[in-house]
Amino acid sequence: MNVTRGRQHQVVVALFWSLAQNWGGRALSFVLFLVLARLLDPADFGLAALVAFILLLLSSIAEFGFGDALIQRRTLEPADVTLPFFCSFAASVLLAVLIALLATHIEQWFDVKGLAPLLTAASLSLPIGTATLFQEALYKRQMDFRVLAVRTMVATAISGVVGIACAYAGFGALSLVIQVVVQSAISGLWLWSQPRWLPMRGYDLKSFRELSGYSIHVMLNRLLDFAIVRTIDMIILSLYGVAALGIYTVGARVYIILMQLLTQAVMDVALSALSKIAHERDRIAGAYLRSVSLGALIGSPVFVLLAAIAPEFSLLLFGAKWGGSEAVMRPLMLIGAVQTVQFVNSAYFGALGKPNYVFLLNILKFCTVVPAMFLLPSRDIGQLATIFAFSQLVVTPVTFALALRLLGLSWSQFSAPHCGMPLRHRSGLRRGRAVPGGDAGHESLFADWTAGVLFWRDLFDGHSAVLAEAAPFPD
Repeated sequence: MNVTRGRQHQVVVALFWSLAQNWGGRALSFVLFLVLARLLDPADFGLAALVAFILLLLSSIAEFGFGDALIQRRTLEPADVTLPFFCSFAASVLLAVLIALLATHIEQWFDVKGLAPLLTAASLSLPIGTATLFQEALYKRQMDFRVLAVRTMVATAISGVVGIACAYAGFGALSLVIQVVVQSAISGLWLWSQPRWLPMRGYDLKSFRELSGYSIHVMLNRLLDFAIVRTIDMIILSLYGVAALGIYTVGARVYIILMQLLTQAVMDVALSALSKIAHERDRIAGAYLRSVSLGALIGSPVFVLLAAIAPEFSLLLFGAKWGGSEAVMRPLMLIGAVQTVQFVNSAYFGALGKPNYVFLLNILKFCTVVPAMFLLPSRDIGQLATIFAFSQLVVTPVTFALALRLLGLSWSQFSAPHCGMPLRHRSGLRRGRAVPGGDAGHESLFADWTAGVLFWRDLFDGHSAVLAEAAPFPD
C-alpha cells in the first residue's frame, strides 16, 4: 500500500513538473513571441518559418524516433543507448554540414532572398538538438521532469532576451534564428552537465535492432505528420509569398501553443508510464475514458471560445499589421476542439506497442488533406487554412474506432455522458435530482456542484493511481 502511494506521489510530482515545463515554458515563449511580433515584419517571420521547416524535417530524420523508443522500452541498459545515440548524432552532423554547404542553392531553389545565411546559422542547432533529445528522453523515462522544467524556463528566458535584443538592433529574421540557436545551446549544456547517460564503448546490437523496429514507425509517422502539417507552408509560400507565410505562422501560433499546453504534459508522462501496464487492458481502458473526458471538458470549450472571438483576439495580441491572421486562427481553433480529445489516441497506441496504427492513420490523413489543399480552390490564406483544418476530420472517426477496438471498448461506453466519472458520483447525482419537494431545484444544483468537484478530484487521482502503478523506476 505504501509502495503504491509512494509511486502515486512520484507520478503526481512528475505531472506537476511536466505541466510546469510545458505550461511555464510555452507561456513564457508565447509572451516573447508577442514582443517579437511587434518588432518584426511578416516577411521576417516568413523567412524564419521557412528555416524552421527545413530544420524540423532534417531533425526528424536525424533523430530517427529513438527518443520515443527509449522511453517506451520496458527495460533499458546503458549499452542499449550507445548505437542509437551515435547513429543519430552522426546523421545530424552530416546533415548540418550539407545544409551549410548547400545553403545558397537552397535559397535559389526556393527563390527566397536572404535564406542562405539564416540556414547556415541555424544548422548549428541540429547536432546540438539531436544530442539533447537523448538526454531529455532518458529524463522523461525516469519521470524526472523537474530538471527539464527548470531547463526549459531558463533557456527560454535567456534566448528570448537575446532574440529581442537582436530585433531591437535591426537583425530582422536573424533574430529569430539566433534565439533558436541560443535556446538549443543552453538546453544542451544544462542536460549534459547532469547526464542520465554518458557515451561508452559497449553496445548491444540486438537491442539496437529492436529499438529500430519501433523507432522507424515513429520516424515515418513524424515525417508523414510533417508533410501533412507543413505542406500548407509551401503552398502559401508559392502562391502568396514569404510575407503571407509569416501571417499564417503568427495566426497559427495560438492554436499550436494551446495544443502543446493541453496535450504535451500528459503525453510526456503517459508514454513512459502506460507502457508498463499495457497488458492490463481493463485499467488502461479506464484511464483512456478518463483522458477523453478531460480533453472534452477542458480543452474543447477553450478552442471554441477562441474561434468565436478570433478577430478581436488576434488584433489584441498581434496588432493591426498582422491583419489576416484571424482568418487563419478561426478554422484552426475549431479543429483544435476536436483534436484536443483525439490526441490521446496516439499516446495509447504507442503505449500498447502499436505505433504503426498512427502511421497508417497519418497515411489516410495525408491522402485526404494534401489533395484537398491542391484541388479545392482558395482565394487567400484564410480559405486555404479552412480547407486544411476541416479535411482532417475525415480521419477522426477512424482514429477513435481503432482505439476502441484495441482497448476492447464499445461506442456506447465511449459516448456515455460523463464517461470518466466514477459510478458512485453518477448515481449520487441522479439521487440528488430525484429528491422530491419544494427544494428539489436546490438539491439538484447542490448535487451537480458536488458531483463536479468529486469528479475532478477523482479524475486527477485516478490518472495518478493508474500511472503510478506503471511508473518506471531505475534499478
